[in-house]
Amino acid sequence: MFQPGSPFPQNPAERQIRFPEELDPLHAQFVAFVRGYRNHSPASITWYRQVYGAFRKFLFAQGVQAIDRTCSHLIEQWIAAARARGVSPFTAKSYWQGLRPFFVYLDEHEGFPSPYRAMKPPASPDALPKARTEAECLRILEAARSADWTNPYEGARATAMLAMALYAGLRRNEILKLSFADVDMVQGSIRIVRGKGRGGGKDRVTYIAPELKQILESYLDERRRRRLLSVEFFTSQRSGKGLSAMTLRRIVARVRTTSGIPFSLHALRHSFVTTLLRRGVPIHVVRELAGHADITTTARYTRVFEEDKREHIARLAFVR
Repeated sequence: MFQPGSPFPQNPAERQIRFPEELDPLHAQFVAFVRGYRNHSPASITWYRQVYGAFRKFLFAQGVQAIDRTCSHLIEQWIAAARARGVSPFTAKSYWQGLRPFFVYLDEHEGFPSPYRAMKPPASPDALPKARTEAECLRILEAARSADWTNPYEGARATAMLAMALYAGLRRNEILKLSFADVDMVQGSIRIVRGKGRGGGKDRVTYIAPELKQILESYLDERRRRRLLSVEFFTSQRSGKGLSAMTLRRIVARVRTTSGIPFSLHALRHSFVTTLLRRGVPIHVVRELAGHADITTTARYTRVFEEDKREHIARLAFVR
């Protein structure tokens, strides 16, 4: 029987992880995995924990007593059960991908052959583009300004937070973690500290577009009127401290309702990347501004709008 920290049998065919009802030895290995992957971003580690927790719960519900190198069928059953509950193909695929690093760790560090070697990811349709049109983006910003906020500060703050994603490409956690010292209005720059990426997150610098500058100045004027001195750039008027992820979700939800446009905060980041590429900005520059580790990630953010197709097809001509 496998115990936490004990070696696996030398014969790969015999290697397996056995565990009691509470799956403690498997959990011990997962704790070691997380400890060894601390160079990944906090968001990635959180996602690994959530996915592993869902898989562990599935194993417990099925009364599974051991997993071995043939456990691919358990992973497939887990994904099938998720789909049966109504989970979308995209989410099911992300679950499958989120569990893989743990089994890669077991393969590399414990000699437990990963079932992922012979598995293919769950099928999923091509993702629909998330970027919104330029007209929609303007409508979203106008809705942020005009929504039924308690006071002008809340409206200016909501507009500035959404504009950080739309004009500067900041992610949700990057907006929430932004400090007052990170935004240099004189130099027109924004410093993102420990953004998404391995090694605890990647630092980068992006720049403030003219329209974003106007939006941020309006927010800072309202912040000064209320004498909010928090080190965080975006501040709660009630607590005087930084905002929570829940508050940001509520802001997005209210603006979504007001605008009538089904968007997410990440869709505004997609719009940032897409608009830069449509305006002819070189893809390697867009990659740096967006903080992508791989240029292929930047390419996946592009969206071809109907007006693009119409404009370019009008140029088609066969000259004799």
